[in-house]
This record gives sequence, structure tokens and C-alpha cells, in this order.
Amino acid sequence: WFRKNSIMVVLQHSRPFLWMKTLWTVLVLVIIFHVTIFDRQQHHQVHALASTKKSNKKKTGGSSGGVGFGATKQPTFVHTPDTSESTQRLVQFLQRNKARGLADDNGNSNKVVEIGFLPNGVRGLFCTTNLKKGQIVCQIPSDMALALSDPSKNGQDAPTVAHGGANFWEMYYHNEQARSLWSPYLDTLPKQGSEQFDPTPDFFCDDDLDLLEFPRLVQKAKERKEQIAQVAAEKGMSVEDLQFATWLVSSRAFQLSLSSAEEEKDNEMPQYDERGQVITKAQKKTIRVMVPFIDMANHSSDQPNCKLTLIDPEKDDAWFALEATRPITAGKELVISYGSGVDSSVELFMDYGFVPSTNRIDSIMLEKGGDDAIKSLDGWTTTLEEDKTMFEMSKDDPVLQKILRFRIRLKESYKK
Repeated sequence: WFRKNSIMVVLQHSRPFLWMKTLWTVLVLVIIFHVTIFDRQQHHQVHALASTKKSNKKKTGGSSGGVGFGATKQPTFVHTPDTSESTQRLVQFLQRNKARGLADDNGNSNKVVEIGFLPNGVRGLFCTTNLKKGQIVCQIPSDMALALSDPSKNGQDAPTVAHGGANFWEMYYHNEQARSLWSPYLDTLPKQGSEQFDPTPDFFCDDDLDLLEFPRLVQKAKERKEQIAQVAAEKGMSVEDLQFATWLVSSRAFQLSLSSAEEEKDNEMPQYDERGQVITKAQKKTIRVMVPFIDMANHSSDQPNCKLTLIDPEKDDAWFALEATRPITAGKELVISYGSGVDSSVELFMDYGFVPSTNRIDSIMLEKGGDDAIKSLDGWTTTLEEDKTMFEMSKDDPVLQKILRFRIRLKESYKK
């Protein structure tokens, strides 16, 4: 109010104003003096604290901003924990059945891993503590895994993934008693048409399949559609039900190799690539199993940090386990390499419904070639630049987007 002109005129012509002005001047000077002294004290305190930290750092050998196993920096979590009722039911169901390492919202002191969402909405597994190479992240009892064929038949009752889908539908998904028992797990599986449903090429119409152009993928997709139609007729199922069940099995199940004692004796020791994944020859006998919780791990073609492993497979109380293949800091996503660990984008698209952003195996696959491959960029009907332009123009067509993403991925993989 001192800034109002009318009042200022009155005050400037009055004697009390001179006294008040002098008083205000003294008060302002006193305040400035105390603020200056306070600032100097704060500066000396901060300087002393910094010197103390620097001295302590030299004594302890600590590293500023480190995230190693001896660092004190708090972990950075980029994910949002999945606290949905269905997820908590699954975790509690597995914990009641002796699963280890799972995190829940009840203050579990032994938590190592939890389900969460990335900022883009993708769900996955995330470690809640630092992990060392070779450390077991979590363990799921083998009797908590859903076998999709009879192990005693060596996979002969499910020779194709479509047969595995039919077995899953009959044994678990459409079996009232089994569904009641396994509902904590079955309720977490993607629903057809949901955001988590990522259709494989066998859901495409023939015209869309032809747009893929790459003969190996087109052939695989058409064979899958024929298998589904044939098995559906044999089992008395609708094609739609079996196609979705087959997609669930293809995208969620792990394949386990079976071999007799004689075969194991003759087999060579497994070899590992630089990512810690096993490189093996194609096995004649395999069974598919769905492993709750672990099957929520996402894929990385070039930088997986975990792998699925079996603990005490010869015992009745065997375990399916997720094992760290390199050191992992708390808060990082746990990713594995799907399939054989050396699958190209053809197999990943065919079995899981997505095209990875990078995949070094694609270049190897294209260089190896074959009658069902396109040997060079000249073998495609469009250029890489044309596909990228069409990709930007087709954002309202999710199927065409996936087709173009696949074409772009392969075209970028040809060696210059």
C-alpha cells in the first residue's frame, strides 16, 4: 500500500513520515546484516560437509553414483508394479505351492522379482534387488507347470503346436475341474482381442500373407492354418477356439527336449554362445510346458540377461527356474531369448506374433539363404525406403503395420 501515489503524497508532507522512514531504513539494514551472516554460515557448513564426504570417499573407496553390488545409491525403478487382483492371486497361489523368489504386496522379505509395467504399458518381470551372474532369480515347482502332452509318450501325442493347443484346451482351459484349480494362472493369460493379444501370421487372411513375401514365413503360416483346421476337425473343436489355444501355447509354452539314457550318453556336452544361450542340434523328441510367472518374461534377441533352467530334473521335486546370465542391477527388466535362443525374426514372428527391433540372427539367416529365402534386396517388390514410407502412412492398419515392420527388419539385415 506504500506504492499507492495518493497515500505517498500525504505521508511525504507529514512529520511522522520522516520518523517512520528512518525506522524502516534501520530495520532494513539490520535484516540485510543478519541475512548476510546467515548465508556465510550456511556456506561454511556446506563446504565442511562436502569436505567430510570427500574424505570418507577416499577412506572407503566408494564410487559416486555407482550402481554396483557395493554401491549405496538407491536403485532406479522405471516400471510400475502390477498390483491387479489377478496378478496377486497368481503370486499367492504359487507361493502357497512353495514357489521361491516371488514378490507380492504383503511385505515378502524374500522378494527378488515382481511383475510390472514399463512406461509404454508392456508387462514383464523386474528384479527388486541386485543379481549376480548365475544367481537363481525365482523357482517354480515342476508340479506347478502345465504339461501339454504325456511325458511318457515322448511328445508323440502332440507332434505339432496345434496338437499342443488342442491338449491345452481339453486338459485345462475347457475342463471345468482343471480350470477351477488353475484359475489363478489361467486368468492372467491374454484374452483374444485384448492389448496383450499379439496375433501370429496364421491369423492373417491369404492376401495379407502374400504381402509378407518372404517364402519361409508365408509357407510356415499357411502350414499352421492347415494344421489347425485338420486338428480341429479331428477333435471336434471350432477352428476359432483351436486357433486361439494354439496361439497361447505357441507364444507362452517352453519346449523341453526329451532323450533316453542311451541318447544322453551319446550326446556331446552343450555349447553356449556369448549370450549364455544353449546351442544344440534339433531334438527329435520335445514336450511343451507352460510355466506360470516365468512365462511373463519378455524377449531380447541380442541382450537377454536370464534363461530358463531346470533344477534337479531327475527328482520328483524338480524346479523350473529363472537364472541370471550376467550381473543385473535392481530395477532392471528380466528378459530371456525365446525359442531356441538363436531364432530369426521369421520364427519369432511366426510363434510369438512380434518382430524384434534388432536381431543379429537375421543377417546370418539371410546370408545362409535357401530356396525359401529372398537372397538380396533386389528380390523384393519394394525398396526399404518405400516400405518405411508405407509404414508411416498405415498407422490405422495394425496388420499392415506388422507386415511392413517384418519386411523392414529383414531388409535392414542384408549385409552391405
